[in-house]
Amino acid sequence: MNATELRKKRANLVEQARGILNQADAEKRELTVDEQHTWDDLHAEVDKLKASIDRIERQEQLDAEMRQSTGLLAGDKQFGESRGNSEISPEERIKFEREAFRSWLVNGTAGLNPEQRKYMATRMSSGTETRQLAAGSDSAGGYLVAEELVNKIETAMLPYDGIRKTRATIMRTNTGNDINMPTSNDTGNSGELLGENSDAAAAAMTFGSKVLKAYTFSSKIIKASLQFLQDCTYTDMENWIAKMAAERIGRIEGTYHIEGDGSNQPEGLENVAAAGVTAASVTAITYDELIDLEHSVNAAYRVNGEFLLSDGALKGIKKLKDGEGRPLWVPGVATKEPDTILGYRYAVAASMPAPAANEKTVYFGDFSKFVLRDVNNMTMLRLVERGAEYLQVWFLMFHRHDSILLDAGTNPIKYLAQAAG
Repeated sequence: MNATELRKKRANLVEQARGILNQADAEKRELTVDEQHTWDDLHAEVDKLKASIDRIERQEQLDAEMRQSTGLLAGDKQFGESRGNSEISPEERIKFEREAFRSWLVNGTAGLNPEQRKYMATRMSSGTETRQLAAGSDSAGGYLVAEELVNKIETAMLPYDGIRKTRATIMRTNTGNDINMPTSNDTGNSGELLGENSDAAAAAMTFGSKVLKAYTFSSKIIKASLQFLQDCTYTDMENWIAKMAAERIGRIEGTYHIEGDGSNQPEGLENVAAAGVTAASVTAITYDELIDLEHSVNAAYRVNGEFLLSDGALKGIKKLKDGEGRPLWVPGVATKEPDTILGYRYAVAASMPAPAANEKTVYFGDFSKFVLRDVNNMTMLRLVERGAEYLQVWFLMFHRHDSILLDAGTNPIKYLAQAAG
């Protein structure tokens, strides 16, 4: 099925689930045990379809970008020239990169042919510099993962790191030097009405700043047996490695995006977002409380407002209706149309807690003010000696990253916290 067909199927399942709630409302009763199980099963399938739709539409976007590419290999025009053409197709480029990466995974630099070695040399990094490969030896600096593989990694990271599904600002830099991000709050000043021959008054501007750093995150060591690497011809190995590394790095970065305190680690929303609403319940959220959270944020930030919430909070919100019986949660049906809450798009963060006493379970505001800084692409090391006695090759992926909330003093993102209990 294509994305459009999957969206229609998903909408039908949502209507079935909504019918169960409507029936119970009409009879003024709670859901029976069987109805609750059916509702949960329907929404589990709805979530699976959403993941499939996102993958298909993301791939369509990448395919479109690749069709617009000139097809030149970064740092190596001779790859095309050796075939009698200075340009190659995007499909040829991707195939070449994947074959080179796979050869490096299995056999190291000794297993690369001259053309692959020349290409891989452009992607070997030692800190901030690149250097040529010596024949038969692996670089201590590591392999800068190619864009096509990075795209797969970022896609795999999304389910774990909900911030990356919002409108958060993502900065990519080639080096990890500190970056000063200035802020200014002039909201306390206004203009004036001048009388004839009157002097204009002065109103000083106030400035602040935050610093984006480059903390190092690791996938931890991924161990692969030599037999697996040599015999695994039926598996898309590079994607398997990428997925495993992505899940690990996605989990840890996603955790710091929520819990980080900004002291030798990224800033997380738990510590920098402002208080918006305290729910009356320890485990539940009401329609009125979501409206209060929405309006606790300045109208200027609501224009691009989004919700970020835990999966447990989303489950409860899916059952809520407004005063006229209309559901607050509405699935996107049209192509690339997002699901919404109160008309706003949302994202789920796996690291956020389910509703419980004092937990911050919903954030709302302008997430473009939350800045993620990624240094270069991810870097992978191939560690041959450390696992040699076990006939293993070890891989380790690094990602340099930071996050801050640019709050000039007017609180672009606020949170809903559950009652103390």
